[in-house]
Amino acid sequence: MRISAILFVFLMIIISCARQGTPSGGPRDTEPPKFLGANPDTLSLNVSTDLKEIKIDFDEYLILKDHTQNIVVSPPFAGSVTYSPIGTPNKSVRIKLSEPLEENTTYNINFGNSIQDNNEGNKLSYFQYVFSTGDYIDSLEITGNASVTGMRTRPENLLVALFKVDSTYNDSLVMRQKPFYVSRLDSAGLFKLNYLRSGTYQMVAFDDKIQNMQFDVGQEAFGFIEEPINLSENQSIDIQLFQQNPPYKVGISEQKDYGHLVFRFDGQPESVEIQPLDFEFRTSQISHEPKSDSLDFWFNPAVDSIHETSRRINFLVKNQDISDTVSLVYSNSIQHKLTLDRKTKLDYAPSRKVQFAANYPIVDLDSSYVKVVKDTLELPIRLIADAKNPKLFTLDFPIELASRYQIEIYPNAITDFFGKTNDSIQFEIRTQTRNDFGNLKLSLQNSPKHPFWIQLLNDKDEVLEERYTRDSEFEYDHLPAGNYYFKLLVDENENGAWDTGDFFQKRQPEKLYIYPSLINVRVLWDFEETWVIPMDSTEEDLDSDESDFTPNEKSSPDVEEDLP
Repeated sequence: MRISAILFVFLMIIISCARQGTPSGGPRDTEPPKFLGANPDTLSLNVSTDLKEIKIDFDEYLILKDHTQNIVVSPPFAGSVTYSPIGTPNKSVRIKLSEPLEENTTYNINFGNSIQDNNEGNKLSYFQYVFSTGDYIDSLEITGNASVTGMRTRPENLLVALFKVDSTYNDSLVMRQKPFYVSRLDSAGLFKLNYLRSGTYQMVAFDDKIQNMQFDVGQEAFGFIEEPINLSENQSIDIQLFQQNPPYKVGISEQKDYGHLVFRFDGQPESVEIQPLDFEFRTSQISHEPKSDSLDFWFNPAVDSIHETSRRINFLVKNQDISDTVSLVYSNSIQHKLTLDRKTKLDYAPSRKVQFAANYPIVDLDSSYVKVVKDTLELPIRLIADAKNPKLFTLDFPIELASRYQIEIYPNAITDFFGKTNDSIQFEIRTQTRNDFGNLKLSLQNSPKHPFWIQLLNDKDEVLEERYTRDSEFEYDHLPAGNYYFKLLVDENENGAWDTGDFFQKRQPEKLYIYPSLINVRVLWDFEETWVIPMDSTEEDLDSDESDFTPNEKSSPDVEEDLP
């Protein structure tokens, strides 16, 4: 018993010791780690180019969180670099270098949001550590804003960078090398390139999706300032990013369907020529939209018979002075079947007709083989071919709210490129009541002098409607309740396509504007919005750099009581 009592007391002492710690209920720690000192110290001069390790001390245990995405070094260190602490917390940040530093160079390490205390995750945002291998610290800076054309939100990995323009510089270096100076954007979309040396620089920006601190053409958004910057004093510069097209290159070519071959390209060529080399096509039809990344080659296998089960066919592909030979295999195992899909992004309403997309080009539409019945009344109808896309057409008939329609499309209503017609199709559509919709009217001030595309989008960034126009007023009736916004793309050269920028041709993208807020459309309400477009979108040489809007909503006249 005595041994048991002693053992009991011993266990209680252990438990009591184990329970000791920080008392609960105290105030939560909200302070980030505090910088204490470094070796070499920050802002040190004449640091040895053979430096092997940097040690930065703080007042509490910390970790480096997502350091590869956050830490930016200007100019970049040569060779491999190791950062710690990554997993096990420590009170010091250590940076181990494998290659010598450059002489007479100011190095700036921006830690972004990587430094966090170990307990609460409080961030020491954008902490900078600076030193020089020369006898002074470079002190110039460039500040500004960066955003991506056509995007409501900024990507997380936007970088703004400078390349030295000297006797060895050419534009291709921007695509092949890491920049000399680089800065990451803060949460407000602002950047600061500081501790810069005077000189001449090419300024660019890119969305570093691959996180290699280098622009990857064709995969990342890109922006540039047209003329090199002669940096001798502090400057403020804004930069706009866009999708830089990669150089032209022939991509994958393949059979897509019965009598349908597809040739794909990088670089969105203006025009492409296709010539078969070892098979004579008598029924071929080629479809290629300028600046499109694919070309459709149609032929009728019933006439241009390929007798083999499958056959490899070679083609000559030409774009300007570039010629390539490509080959693909055509298989007779794919059978013809005309299919029709209804295109519906918004509910049917008097202002929106029934549209169809076929899998093959349509050559003939016959309305006499279509019947639309409301209740027991047969309605007049029309089949209308799309002016641009041969695979689209509209079924036009009078549509009313709160109604039901029985639709029958009989064989011979639609004839495709191969002379085949549709199977019988039966379906029903129902329209909702006025109580299920709101209406939206948009007016433009400073409407562009060139034609433009006006797009209506939802809060998922899906394009619901698009119009190519010169108008300044637009009505969008019968919209379901939800959030919407607009994009306006100006066709400045009036070539029927919105043209992106090109760094090598020193051409910025055509103007594109985004409505500055989401519009919340509610049922039984009419909304009127005025969008003031910046004056530089017109042909008048007026200065303005702000887009504005003035919302005005009013209850619909058919609403009997005020709505909240």
